[in-house]
Amino acid sequence: MIQPFWNLHAGRDGVSQRRGFLKQLCAGAAGTAVTLSWRDMMIAQADELRKRGKSMILLWMDGGPSQFETFNPKIGSKNQGPSTDIATNLPGVRISEYLPETAKVMDKIALIRSMHSSERDHFRAIKLVRTGYPINPSIAYPTWGSVVARDRWDPGYALPAFVRIGAPRIKTRDVDAGVLGPRYDSFKINTAGELPEDVLPSVNSQRLQRRLALSSQFDQQFASTGGADRVHEKQEIYQRTSRFVLSPKLDVFRLDNEPDKLRDQYTRSNFGQGCLLARRLVEHGASFIEVFSSGTTGDQGWDTHKNGWKENPMLAGEIDQAYATLLRDLEQRGMLEDTLVVWMGEFGRTPKFKPDGGREHYSDGWITCLSGGGVKTGQVIGATDKDGVHVSDRPVGVQDLFVTFCNILGLDPHEEYVTDQDQPLALVKGGELITELF
Repeated sequence: MIQPFWNLHAGRDGVSQRRGFLKQLCAGAAGTAVTLSWRDMMIAQADELRKRGKSMILLWMDGGPSQFETFNPKIGSKNQGPSTDIATNLPGVRISEYLPETAKVMDKIALIRSMHSSERDHFRAIKLVRTGYPINPSIAYPTWGSVVARDRWDPGYALPAFVRIGAPRIKTRDVDAGVLGPRYDSFKINTAGELPEDVLPSVNSQRLQRRLALSSQFDQQFASTGGADRVHEKQEIYQRTSRFVLSPKLDVFRLDNEPDKLRDQYTRSNFGQGCLLARRLVEHGASFIEVFSSGTTGDQGWDTHKNGWKENPMLAGEIDQAYATLLRDLEQRGMLEDTLVVWMGEFGRTPKFKPDGGREHYSDGWITCLSGGGVKTGQVIGATDKDGVHVSDRPVGVQDLFVTFCNILGLDPHEEYVTDQDQPLALVKGGELITELF
């Protein structure tokens, strides 16, 4: 059976230019009798921001990347290990030697070195960092991609709005739409450039339509016996699915019509091609795309309890060029201002390491990178102490991050939706805006 999926925000056939929008916004404000603050102007234009539909790409470092071997090396500390750091194109900012291409685009990145949270178990941390809420056995909180797709919901558009590329290591199946319902679940692709086998119809469009019509007749019989709500939900899913499988826009998932040179620049790894597919999906109006980096050997991903000295260079090598190319490509196409790109995992790694470089789970002083979406890049926010043990400056919590996501995407963090159990939930509970990003 074809899996249910999300729909795209209509009216985004092209990419709007944020600068032009801001000029229009400021011109409108100038014509009013009251001088508006920047915050007032953003509130007044929230509907316009949503209509223009900023997108988000989440580059997920599955397993928890080591801050010491990526974006927060501590050269000279007993906790650093044998790797060293390199200069970036930001004066005074140095990152791991394993990220030479990313070092060339640090001006396009806002680096947070002071993330902290309370969860050091993968399952619990993933739920917290993906939803903004700690685990509650009675509530299946929706992942952030589902929240964004709900805001962008348009039942008439053919393609999915929320797409996940790559297979997660830990199968947290309930970390998807949760209480929002299957309408807002993600569309999952294990390998970039290859659609799941059950997407392409096995019969021609005319026969498929006849089968759908026959199914509808049976549904009406069931509806007349008291199953109207279930029938409505099923028919909605079938209608969206049939539009999807018959849409000429399916070509967006094909990568063979991209220039070979560009595909090589992204690298031919699944993560690299996933980044390329993410850019294509944003071009066609997708609201939220996740690209998983789970490593190319074994099933540990970034969860480097063992062999850290061997695995971290390989893991960083997988994402380095692809990450840098994605930022450059989005900028060159005029899309970066309207696309928030976030690089992160569920936590970091312990300062203390094993003889082979393995590090355990650590949730104090981990890292997140933000680019695009109007964010003020080319800066470092927060710091850890000289040995990378504790946050020493500007701690940033998970809820702070989600409030900031809301601000960038034109959402109200205090907006409430009602669960299927008639319980009101805010998009984000607590947290404060990371003002340095604006």
